[in-house]
Amino acid sequence: MGFLPRFLMSTRPPGDEVYELLVSGKDSVGVLNKITSVISDCKVNFVSTHGQADESGETFINAFFCDFAGAKATPEELVGRLRKLPFVTEVLLEPMKGLMFERFMFPMSLMYADRALTLGARAFVEMEQRLVEIFGTAGETMSYEQGKAYAESTMESLDKYREKVGAKWDLPNIEGLFRAEGWGIATINEVPEGYEVSVKSPPTIGRAGAPEGPGKFVVGMIVGMLRAHSGGHLAAGPVERDPAAEECRFSVKKVKHG
Repeated sequence: MGFLPRFLMSTRPPGDEVYELLVSGKDSVGVLNKITSVISDCKVNFVSTHGQADESGETFINAFFCDFAGAKATPEELVGRLRKLPFVTEVLLEPMKGLMFERFMFPMSLMYADRALTLGARAFVEMEQRLVEIFGTAGETMSYEQGKAYAESTMESLDKYREKVGAKWDLPNIEGLFRAEGWGIATINEVPEGYEVSVKSPPTIGRAGAPEGPGKFVVGMIVGMLRAHSGGHLAAGPVERDPAAEECRFSVKKVKHG
């Protein structure tokens, strides 16, 4: 299996009659089905949705982008019907005409841990590209080291969650973290001399209009993540890129230190 595109519900879909709807209340089996049944009965089309429970698992929060273009109920009527559900404690509705971003949920977090920020891949790689243009190979080294530090800090911030669910920083969870943060689809195989890494759909650094593969920050991230698995000193080899497959490959070798 490859992957399906994932969209954050922070940006609203197009449409002149789109509303953001938020429903929260006491969590139990079947609450989402009852909420969506009310929305469906009103002939309201919910275009995208996000749902979660709080850390205790007792309270749910569901947010929707709803299109009322073909609705058989007014926004106020929908709110009234949802508030009559016995498990619901709050219903909020906001018209999105003229607005780009959702209004109710902030901040985003990753696995109940530290705050997660969104940063467009293009803007990020352009920052690294400018750093390299200014400092040359020193800029690449800085990006590589910052990638390692970022990965190690991110994993440390997730340790309480990791322990809570009984997981460890094995290769599947390292691949999962890399993928969940949107850096690409990593496949990591352990070999006697270290690791062989393949990354599909990575953000790429382009010079003179031609993409040249993932930046040193992304490569450094992989190395930093793998240090949590190996506990040793590692170094990345040259990156080979397959533009047609949107894939890059490189090795990470164990090195002796001191």
